[in-house]
Amino acid sequence: MKKKILVGLFSLTLLVGCSNNEEPKKEEAKQEKKQVTQDTKKSTDTKKEEVKQNKDLTKKVKEEEGVIDGQVYMQDGTAVGTLVLDKKVSKEDAKKLAEKYAEELKSTYKDKKINVQAVKDGKNVANITKK
Repeated sequence: MKKKILVGLFSLTLLVGCSNNEEPKKEEAKQEKKQVTQDTKKSTDTKKEEVKQNKDLTKKVKEEEGVIDGQVYMQDGTAVGTLVLDKKVSKEDAKKLAEKYAEELKSTYKDKKINVQAVKDGKNVANITKK
């Protein structure tokens, strides 16, 4: 009989002791969620400028021989061109292509900073910046 009472008390003590630890975790989770929400709101409030794609130049880039994918867009006052190149494109041709689009972006966006990057086989083969 004493064993049953002791086992019962011991089980009850464990149950009560474990349940006390869960409330702070729930409270911490609520605080974390609140902090993430506040941080997200701050980051969207301080967002300088949205990304705006230049569809005509993007189409032109994608039509280039050796270009798998690409995009031209404006972000934070900078005109950006990205070129994803086929493995068969030489490094020299990649740099020429990046330079061609850097010049075209400079003529289109005269007062903006220009950045054109060419990537081939996962590696950056050209990175051109003009001010």
